[in-house]
Amino acid sequence: MLRFGFAHVPAEHYRKHVELVRLAEALGFDQAWIPDQTFFRDPYVILAALAPATSTIRLGLGVTNPFTRHPAMSARAIATVDELAPGRVALGIGAGNVRELLAPLGLPSSETAARIREMTELAHQVLTSDEVDYAGEHYRMEGVRLEFGPAAVPVYVAGRGPLVLEVAGEVADGALVGGLCTPAGIGYALDCIRRGAARRGRDARDLDIGSWVTCRITDDRQTALKQLQPVVAHIIGGAPDNVLEAIGLPLDRIGLIKNAYREGGSTQAAEHVTEECVDSFAIVGDAEACAARIRELEQAGTTQFILLMPPGTVAQHETLLRQFATDVMPALR
Repeated sequence: MLRFGFAHVPAEHYRKHVELVRLAEALGFDQAWIPDQTFFRDPYVILAALAPATSTIRLGLGVTNPFTRHPAMSARAIATVDELAPGRVALGIGAGNVRELLAPLGLPSSETAARIREMTELAHQVLTSDEVDYAGEHYRMEGVRLEFGPAAVPVYVAGRGPLVLEVAGEVADGALVGGLCTPAGIGYALDCIRRGAARRGRDARDLDIGSWVTCRITDDRQTALKQLQPVVAHIIGGAPDNVLEAIGLPLDRIGLIKNAYREGGSTQAAEHVTEECVDSFAIVGDAEACAARIRELEQAGTTQFILLMPPGTVAQHETLLRQFATDVMPALR
């Protein structure tokens, strides 16, 4: 059965986000994801606040960055959260926010897939092994072990690029596919995941496949499309060209958006985002139309649909969660 999660940035006082996740739990959502993104509140602290305030909903770090966090420190932090919510915690790893996070910190952004592979494997080892010794291309460890025992925390890899999705298939417990919500998009992503899994003799069907998608339930589709143009511009601005080509976006449109994004960010690039672009990375329409598109993702192999909250207030997030739980989820369960 398809499971439902949601992801949101902790942009307001932490108590509001605790109440938001408590509401999601009551509405029947299966998982809440908190990002380690730019300079919002620290996600590990937010997860620690959520753990004792909830009882059934799973709590995920979605996602942390291999350029800003050492795998041993990430493993230590998420294992500590797991003590507060045993068996309900997951660690996601991905390397986004190049413009918003890595550049301001003067950090590199190259060899992304290799870094994610090392971080995923090392986080697994630190979480499950007595002691870890490692000398790799990007990280080193000597005699590293958790002082408070192993933790059964699944590790996910998030991304859209082919190499990163292959890494998910090779070494992760699950994949978080960013925004690819057309049959062509999710088909491309799953092909990459299966290819990586096959290299390690794994079965991709054993992985939890999360589709991480902005969803706007509305009878006024045109207004919603306009509002989502900056969100989609941000996605396209940072996505590899081969991914955008694989899902069928025209090359000339890709170039226009990317050039504008480099010059002026999401706001300037949004002027070039078409309806086709929005539909490639977001689900927009009435409840019936949204449910039909999510059903397509499930039939393709998605096991968790993750509702990505667009920029907005906690109050707006509450409205969307209620609307989704009332109008969309019943049709899919």
